[in-house]
Order: sequence, then structure tokens, then C-alpha cells
Amino acid sequence: MKKDCIQTTICQERKEDPIEMFHSGKLIKVCAPMVRYSKWAMAEGYGACLINKPEVVQDMVKQVRNQVENPRFSVSIKIRIHDDLTRTVDLCRKAEATGVSWITVHGRTVEERHQPVHSEAIKIIKENMSIPVIANGDIRSLKEAENVWHITGTDGVMVARGLLANPAMFAGYEETPLKCLWDWVDIALELGTPYTCFHQHLMYMMEKITSKQEKKVFNALSSTSAVLDYLTDHYGV
Repeated sequence: MKKDCIQTTICQERKEDPIEMFHSGKLIKVCAPMVRYSKWAMAEGYGACLINKPEVVQDMVKQVRNQVENPRFSVSIKIRIHDDLTRTVDLCRKAEATGVSWITVHGRTVEERHQPVHSEAIKIIKENMSIPVIANGDIRSLKEAENVWHITGTDGVMVARGLLANPAMFAGYEETPLKCLWDWVDIALELGTPYTCFHQHLMYMMEKITSKQEKKVFNALSSTSAVLDYLTDHYGV
């Protein structure tokens, strides 16, 4: 029997067939399955190589849709683009026809890493779709987000590293305000966040507000108590 909600499992196993993830009766939450370009992911049929397998993408979307009765349940995909953009548009149209609610487009090809994002390509994809399209890639400030939104004509923007570095970006801050550090410390301590995650997020947030020497000292800290002492001494947190 279908349900309005389905059990979610976080899975990092490497399976031979991506569609196996949906045959257990659970929805598997996959981290950026069509954007990731790590060697193992690409070699084993995951990651960005899925943009070359539209039939697999369609099947994955169908499997999710078949498990949920509520037609308003949101199912989305996130993709990179092909060198031949007509292939990307075709993939997006097929995904839309299968029941995808919205699509996020990272404006680089599988091979590209730090090259400029192809905003015009995202714009073309948006112009060929009826469902919402979200732009993604190298957005590190509110101004950049607004520029990308205007250039591409998309329904929104998705930000990753920019928000890690500055959680207050969409509030118009150019760098992380100290209140964000305080809030993160409170949240992490309350939830018992593992040290590596706790420390790593602070490293991201402090990137623009610390000197090179300060970074070396802070990044070398190895315990929660050491981090708290450092923040208290330098920022009064």
C-alpha cells in the first residue's frame, strides 16, 4: 500500500546497480547523485555519469513515485550538463514527463571542476522546461545569487560552499557575523555534534575573518575544549 510519506535511509554503500536502492521499499537519500564526480562513483555507475543514462533516471523517479500516494510529494534531481546541451534538455524533459517536481542544474560538465559556470546553458534549460529549474554553481554572495537568478531566469538558486563559508549570506552579509559562530556552537553542543563536523564548519565560517597564521593555529586544534577556549579568547564566544 502506498503512503503519503516513506521511510528514509541514508546509504553510502556502493551497489552495482543504482536502481537497487529503490527496490527495498525505502527511499534512499543519496548525496548529489548526479553531480558527484569522484572516481569511484563514476566508475561504478553513480555520480555525474547518470546524466548519460536517462532511462535509469526515469526508472529511479518512477520507483519513488510508486511508493508515495500523495501527488504533491516533491521528487527532485540535481544534474550537470552535457557538452551537447540538447542531450541535457532531453534528459530534463524525460525527467519532467516521469514526474520530477523540480530540477537543479549545476552549470558545468562532468569534466569541468573550477572553470566558469555556464549560466547561458542553465538559461536554455529553463526556457525548455515547465517545472521549476534551480541554478547552482559558484555562488558565494547575495549579489552573485541575484546576478545568476537574473541571467538564467530560473526559479531560484541553490548554494553549497558559499553558505558553508557564510551562513548569513542570504541576509546580505559579506562575511560570517560572530552571531553565526555563537549559534553554531550552541547548536553543536546541544546536539552532541561529532568534533570533526563541529570543527570543520567553524573552519569554513572563519575563512574570511581570520589571518593565515590564525588559521594554522585554529585548524590544528584537536578537541572541543580547545576550540571553545580559542573562540573565547579571540571572539568572546
